[in-house]
Amino acid sequence: MGFKLFLFVAAGGACGSVLRAFVGLLMKSFLPWPTLVVNLAGAFLIGFFVRFTENSTNAETFRAFWIVGVCGGFTTFSTFGLDLMNFIKTGHWTHAFLYLSLNLFGTLLAIFLGFRFYSVISS
Repeated sequence: MGFKLFLFVAAGGACGSVLRAFVGLLMKSFLPWPTLVVNLAGAFLIGFFVRFTENSTNAETFRAFWIVGVCGGFTTFSTFGLDLMNFIKTGHWTHAFLYLSLNLFGTLLAIFLGFRFYSVISS
C-alpha cells in the first residue's frame, strides 16, 4: 500500500470517526445502543462496498477510503466490548446476551444484506 492509499485511509477514517461521534450524539439518551447501530450500519456498508468493488480492477483507492477508512473509523469493536462489560458488571445478563447476540448476528446479517442490496441495484 503506497503513501497515497494511507492518505485515503486517514481521510476516510476521519470522516467515519466524525460520523460515529455524530450518531452517538444523536442517540445519547439510548446508550449503549448507538454502538449497535453503527456496527450494523457499518457492516451493511462493508458488505455493499465489497460487492461493489468485487469486479473492479481499480478499486484499491475506493476500498482504502470507504472500507478501511470510513467503515473502520465508523464502527467500533472496542466500544462494543466496553458496553458489554458494563452490562456484565452491573448484572444485566439479559441485556448483555441480547447486546452480544444482536452485534454478532446482526452484523453478519447486515453484511449479507449489503451484498444482496448491491446485487439488486446492479441488475
